[in-house]
Amino acid sequence: MTKKTITGIAALAAVVISSTVVYAANTTTVSVPTDTARSFTEKYTDAVAPEASSKPVPYKEFSDPNVYSKLESSWNKAVQALHTKASKEANQDTKQPAAFAQEQWNLIAGPDIEAEFESKLSRNEASSFNEVFITATRGLKPGDLMYALLLKGNKAKVVWQRANGDIHVSHLRQSKDLHGNIVWSLLGSEEIASAE
Repeated sequence: MTKKTITGIAALAAVVISSTVVYAANTTTVSVPTDTARSFTEKYTDAVAPEASSKPVPYKEFSDPNVYSKLESSWNKAVQALHTKASKEANQDTKQPAAFAQEQWNLIAGPDIEAEFESKLSRNEASSFNEVFITATRGLKPGDLMYALLLKGNKAKVVWQRANGDIHVSHLRQSKDLHGNIVWSLLGSEEIASAE
């Protein structure tokens, strides 16, 4: 037998075997349990605590208290830096708007942003926010502390403390596009030098 004949016979055998397997797979009847469409929590309600499935646990409640304290301190430092910067700018130019009022902004820890903010947005708005948010957090460098989100109306600020103590701020704004859809945009970022 020639090499060409052997290759032809092997190819023919492979086709016959694969056709048999496909035929067998398509003609075999297997009974599928009717509850396969149910989710894990529906099948095993005792395995999931009711409070775990209904509301996410805030980061503060499950993180190490020392770590959270350090992060909270850095976020407060960021808020204070924004307040100080706005106050200085307002004093230099009487046409400037009122100083950054920290009590008007809602601070959300980084891990809580999805549960406390994004989950309340429409799918399209959440997608738009997430895209801008990811762009804003690309400025994170090794050694920087975890970010937080400051929210006020249609404005947001992503803030974190740099490893050197400076404060990074990314300014975001919500608006409507030409089709009336709510979209988020990144207005810019800045570094505020450490006062220490």
